[in-house]
Amino acid sequence: MTEAQANQKGEIIAISSRLFMKHGIRSVSMDDLARHIGISKKTIYLYYENKEALVDDIVQLHVEKEKNEIAEILKNSSNAIDEMHQIAKMVLRTLGEVSTGTMFDLQKYYRKQWTKITDLEKKLTFEVIKQNLIRGKAAGIYRSPVNEDIVARLYVEMAHSIVDDDIFSRQEFGKQELYKQAFHYHINGILSPKGEILFQKLNTTDQ
Repeated sequence: MTEAQANQKGEIIAISSRLFMKHGIRSVSMDDLARHIGISKKTIYLYYENKEALVDDIVQLHVEKEKNEIAEILKNSSNAIDEMHQIAKMVLRTLGEVSTGTMFDLQKYYRKQWTKITDLEKKLTFEVIKQNLIRGKAAGIYRSPVNEDIVARLYVEMAHSIVDDDIFSRQEFGKQELYKQAFHYHINGILSPKGEILFQKLNTTDQ
């Protein structure tokens, strides 16, 4: 693939991703994509045989982007609580960018891609939360009786239940509010007295 082709493929992915996240996957046709990108539909098919293949690439790139962003958070956070606070802000931003229709379409019509992104994110989330718990316990800001393997798994399942329309209907619950509740449920269950002071300071300076 030439540099020009790679750039064109990258543009297809970037614009398609934005449209899918905003309007949902099913409601955006290949004709819509071609019109927004400013190319022919035939050109899109040079890179992707169908919309499912395009969604496949978008899912993979989303996970890679998330990994890179989390790596930056881990590198720059001052302590375990700050780390969780920054991760929460990242998740809330992502939930705000992705429409509930997109999540619904993935779950109902693109099960292979939904399973793929769920499996990848669950593995990533488990490792990140487990290491965060170990870090926080070592610093004395999380309670020592906390079992990191159990609590990390509980967090993973709780976090992913938020985007499962069968558990929390998009008609009844806002995804960002659900995550805020889940985050506070998690963090308040693991903080030590020392950690509670740090968390309160963090909330104060963040306002």
